[in-house]
Amino acid sequence: LDKHGFSGMSEEDIAVRKFREYLRINTEQPIPDYYGCQAFLYTLADELGIARTSHEMVPGKPIIIMTIPGSEPALPALMLYSHTDVVPTFRVR
Repeated sequence: LDKHGFSGMSEEDIAVRKFREYLRINTEQPIPDYYGCQAFLYTLADELGIARTSHEMVPGKPIIIMTIPGSEPALPALMLYSHTDVVPTFRVR
């Protein structure tokens, strides 16, 4: 195994494994685990060598920013945005 436990896995397998880890974090309203999500995204950024930071405009609701510098600084920047919380689900009894 490599340092992340992915020896012999394809890039797609690794992506699916990471996505499943991310989905296991309970970000369901009304009490989403924003800090658990932040920790996961920080770890992922660190593994990939991506600069990351966070800001809290509202206490308890971190905004996570990851930055990947481009190879051509003269070109326009690209921003991708996503939110981490989800609406409540209705569990089948």
